[in-house]
Amino acid sequence: MTLPAERTRNVLQAGAFLRELAASKDVPKSVREEAYRLLRHYPTVSDIEAIAQHEERLRELTQSAFVRPYLTSQFEADWFRGFPLGPHRI
Repeated sequence: MTLPAERTRNVLQAGAFLRELAASKDVPKSVREEAYRLLRHYPTVSDIEAIAQHEERLRELTQSAFVRPYLTSQFEADWFRGFPLGPHRI
């Protein structure tokens, strides 16, 4: 079972990875272009944070055991340690 923090970390790291690919001269131009194209429509840190906060608020309002958070708004800086360009923002 994937926990909200694990899912959030992986989504954010995938965005950071796409950033790295799009900027790297070590990969073919076609790969850089595809990474950039995907990144243009990929959720930013702000998007993920807003979705997670909405989920957290929904759970508070409903007090339902059936409403489970998919993401978390609690990010950790070390999630991006291996990504020099950092997370996907814009």
